[in-house]
Amino acid sequence: MGTAALLCYLGWTTDIPTVLAAFSDVNLPLVLGVALVGTATTFATDSLCVSLAFSRFVSPLCYREALPVKATSYFLNILNYNAALVGMALYVKRSKGAPFWKALGSLFFLNVTDILALCTTLAIGLVVTTGTDTLAPATLGVAWLIVVGGLCGGALGLLMLRLNIKIPVLTRIMKADVLAPLTQVKATQLLGFVGLRIFFLLQYFVCQYAFLPLFGITVPFARLLVYLPILTFIQIVPISISGLGTVQLVMRHFLSGYVAVAAAEPFAVVDACSTAAIFGFLLFRVLLAYAFLGKLSREVIAQAGSIHGREDDQEQEKGAQRPA
Repeated sequence: MGTAALLCYLGWTTDIPTVLAAFSDVNLPLVLGVALVGTATTFATDSLCVSLAFSRFVSPLCYREALPVKATSYFLNILNYNAALVGMALYVKRSKGAPFWKALGSLFFLNVTDILALCTTLAIGLVVTTGTDTLAPATLGVAWLIVVGGLCGGALGLLMLRLNIKIPVLTRIMKADVLAPLTQVKATQLLGFVGLRIFFLLQYFVCQYAFLPLFGITVPFARLLVYLPILTFIQIVPISISGLGTVQLVMRHFLSGYVAVAAAEPFAVVDACSTAAIFGFLLFRVLLAYAFLGKLSREVIAQAGSIHGREDDQEQEKGAQRPA
C-alpha cells in the first residue's frame, strides 16, 4: 500500500512530457554502458566480500564458488531483501554442509559492516563539504544523527557482545549463532572488512557520479558522499518495497537543484534519471546473475521463495486470528 501510494503520488506530481523528453535526449548506449560496468564491478567486489566472510566464519569458500552464491541473492532480492539473505545461507548449507544459522550470521556480519561503512562514508562527506554551499538544516541534522547513532550504536553493541554484559532477554539473544561472528572477529579483521565495504560503496558512488550527468544532473562527488548514504538508509525503511517511491521522492529533494539545463520541471528530470537507474541496473543484475546460476542455485531460489511465502501466509493467519 505504501509503495502504491508513493508511486501514484510520483506519477501525479511529475511532468510526463519532460520525463519523455529526458529519455529521448539521453545517450542510451552510454546509459547501458555505465549500468553494465557498474553492475559488473560491484558484483565482483560484493562476491569477494561474501567469499571472505564465509571463509572466516563458516567454511572455506573460494571466490569462484562465491559468484553463484551472490548471483542467487540477486534474483531473490527482487522478491525481498531478507529472502536474498536466506537464499545465500541455504546455498552454502547445501553446497558446503555448513550450519544454516552460522552461514546467515556471516551475512548479518556483512550487514553490520555495511552500516559502519555507510556511516563512515557519510561522516567523510560531511567533513569535506564543510565550507562549501550549506546543506539544508534538516538534511544536516539527519546526516549527523545517522553518523553518531550508527557509529556509537555499533561500537556499543560490539562492546556488549565482547564483554558478555548480562542484560535480561538480550543476553540470550546475544548468544545466538547469528551473532557469533561479531564476537569472534578480531579488531583488525573488522577494520579490514569495513574498509573493503567502503571500497565497495565507493564503486557504487562513482557509478552514480557517472550516471547522473547523462541526464544533465551535475552533482559534486563530495556532495554525493552525503546524499547517497542517506538514500541507502532511507531505502531500508519499511514504508515501501525495496524503498521504491521513498528514494525517488528524496532524490527529487536532493538533486533537483543540480539539474544542469534550466528545465521547467527539474523534478521530472530527476524522476527520469531515477527510473532509468532502477530498471537499467536491475536488468544487468538479472542478466549477469543468470550467467552464474546452476542447478543448485535454482533449487535454492525455489526453496527460499517458498520459505518467504510460508512466512507471509503465517503472518496473514495470525492477523486473521487476532480480534478486530
